[in-house]
Amino acid sequence: MPDDTRWEPDPVLRGLLFTDFDGEAADPDDVIADALDGGYRERTAGLVEILRDENADPAARFLSCCALTSWADPIGYAAVEDAARAPDELAWRGQSYDRFHGQDDTFGHLAEAVGRSRDMVDERGTAVERIQAARALIRIADRVQLDRRADDLLHPEIVSACGDDLAAAVDRGIDRLAAGAPLGWDLGLQLALFINALARPRPSWAADARDRLSATHPGDRALRELTESGGSSLWLL
Repeated sequence: MPDDTRWEPDPVLRGLLFTDFDGEAADPDDVIADALDGGYRERTAGLVEILRDENADPAARFLSCCALTSWADPIGYAAVEDAARAPDELAWRGQSYDRFHGQDDTFGHLAEAVGRSRDMVDERGTAVERIQAARALIRIADRVQLDRRADDLLHPEIVSACGDDLAAAVDRGIDRLAAGAPLGWDLGLQLALFINALARPRPSWAADARDRLSATHPGDRALRELTESGGSSLWLL
């Protein structure tokens, strides 16, 4: 989320995502979570207006997308798909940075929002749209940082529907690592999480992918993830 020591929401966004349902100042994550009980209905229209306004504050549009997606809103899911089509041209890219790598993590937050919306899709009737949004993010997972939030895309129903997309992202990512492309973020960890998710439905492929990923020297976090999932501890030597 934006660092509010440097950034302040305008009054409209403050009322929508920085004010709880008792009228008190609150963190957007808390407001988004509390709204799942039904309050999302009174906040949705305003957030949709911000999201669709190309002249609005990019950080406000990003937060609006995260909220709508978390609430399993079809407009939020569609915005995630649109963002994934051209991630390098996205207006809100760079509105959030992780503290570990200092890299853009906006797509990680979108992955988290898609994952956390799982319990809302039946109420909203948007299970298909959620899968489509998850697939769009998986398809760019070799190009953008998701870090451990990649795991939010790996619920069984998503893995089942997006197995080919997960495998293809791993293959592309391994090729990038093998080529020595400078990234500045932990692609290896994301690939390890995807491989582990496919270990049960595609055991032969996953075993081969583990070997190929380990051969690229993907970093300790990735190697530990592979080892903890049942791979060889020799990869850590």
